Amino acid sequence: MQVEFSEIARRTLVENIEFLSKIWTRREVIIFLNDVKRITDDLENGKYLQFENSSRKTKSVLIGKKHVRMFFRKENEDLIKVLLFFDMRQDPQKLLDLLS
Repeated sequence: MQVEFSEIARRTLVENIEFLSKIWTRREVIIFLNDVKRITDDLENGKYLQFENSSRKTKSVLIGKKHVRMFFRKENEDLIKVLLFFDMRQDPQKLLDLLS
């Protein structure tokens, strides 16, 4: 299965890394990036169903000390699209705005 990052996912990943770099140690940021890689590998290996539903079509998982939620959706039998990375300490309305 192929995993593709949307433009918003790329942007929010960079924003989260920049923010976390200011408040976390280098080691913690590396652990965060390893979480992203591990989840991406799991999705590529067909483990899509193990993740929790965020909505009818979208799934998500908490990563990075449980502060950031990674949202993704199965587009078809061959493609999973990572939609965005959301720091759960933000206003929930921002999440709705980003997902729409």
